[in-house]
Amino acid sequence: MLIPTSGGVLRQLAAAGALDAATFAGWQVVIADLVEREARGWERGPPQAREVLSWIESAGGAVQRVETAPGIAYGALVARKETPQAAAMLKHLRRGGGARAVRDVVEGLEPGEVGSVLVVDDDPGVAALMSAARVPVRCLPAAHALQLLLAERAPRSPR
Repeated sequence: MLIPTSGGVLRQLAAAGALDAATFAGWQVVIADLVEREARGWERGPPQAREVLSWIESAGGAVQRVETAPGIAYGALVARKETPQAAAMLKHLRRGGGARAVRDVVEGLEPGEVGSVLVVDDDPGVAALMSAARVPVRCLPAAHALQLLLAERAPRSPR
């Protein structure tokens, strides 16, 4: 199972032309709700956002969208009347909210449900966030995960 912790990671994969690398390599890709929102540019639509969202839609069962407590909180705050407190909470959720949403997903996994989880994030502190997991979790920066995925996708030379 591969889980990116930010929309930025998804946009990096899109920019590298490697969104399909994970699914071609046989990984189940999990997209937490806040990560998808960030990939959409929260409410503005950055470069590659359309490509990422199109890929999520077309990947079928290879991509699993997951609702999380931080994502539900974000949605509720967006729907509320704008106040300074709500704006501050939204800002807090936008900074690192994807990683907290992924932690919500990873902490809910049971042993035997998945073999292992690859969490993709450029922040070395994310590993500490995932420490409560009951399944094996490996955290990699986006560049290393991209190399791993592209290596798995590359055709094998005959021996």
